[in-house]
Amino acid sequence: MVFNKMSIELLRQMTDAPFTNPFPVPGMPDSLTDALLAAAEGKISLNPPVETGKRFRGKLAYDKAKCIGCKLCVRVCPANATEYLPEEKKILIHIDRCCFCAQCTEVCPVKCLSMTKDFLISSYDRKEQIVTDSGPVELESGTSASDSTASKTVYRISPESCIGCTKCARACPVGAISGTVKQPHVIDETVCIGCGKCAEGCPKDAIHPADVSVAGTK
Repeated sequence: MVFNKMSIELLRQMTDAPFTNPFPVPGMPDSLTDALLAAAEGKISLNPPVETGKRFRGKLAYDKAKCIGCKLCVRVCPANATEYLPEEKKILIHIDRCCFCAQCTEVCPVKCLSMTKDFLISSYDRKEQIVTDSGPVELESGTSASDSTASKTVYRISPESCIGCTKCARACPVGAISGTVKQPHVIDETVCIGCGKCAEGCPKDAIHPADVSVAGTK
C-alpha cells in the first residue's frame, strides 16, 4: 500500500482528539433528540452558546440617504453581492450572495454600510434577501452609523507635482476639487469624502491621503 500525505493526514485525524468540540456533548450522539431530553433531565450538560461579540458580521445594513454612488463597495465585493443602480446612483445588496467579509463597510467613505447582529436571514422569498434601504443603524454605543467620527481621511494635491490635467476634478463624485486647466488644483477637505478616485486617475501621482480631525455630531 502506498501512503501519501493525504493518507497520513487521515490516519492522524482518526487518532487525534479534536482541538475544539462543536457538539453539545464530547462526541456527536447517536440520537440528538435523546441527547436533548437527557439534558432537560439534567443527565448531561450542554455547552453555552457562543456570544456574538462586538465584531460579529451579520446581515448588512445600508443607509441609502448617505450613499453617494461612488461604487467602491461594488469594486471590492468578492461575491458580486452589491449591485449599482445607475438611474438612482445608489446600490442594492443581495444578501444571499454576501460572504460577510465586511470589505464594503471598510471601504465606504461615507459609512453608509455596516454589519448588524442579525443572522436569522434565511428565507424562501427572494425579495427578502435584497437590502435596498435600512436607514440609519443604531450602534452599541447608542449613536448611529450616520454620526461623524473623530477623524476622517481626505486627499490633498501636491501643487509642485500637479499639471492641471483636470482628471481628478472630473473623477470626484462630490465636486470637492477646483482649479483651472494647466494650473495646480485644490481639494476642499470639508467636502472631500476620502473615496480616493482622484488619486487613482492622477497621471503624476500628485494626490495623497491624509487623516484630519473632525468634530463629532449627535
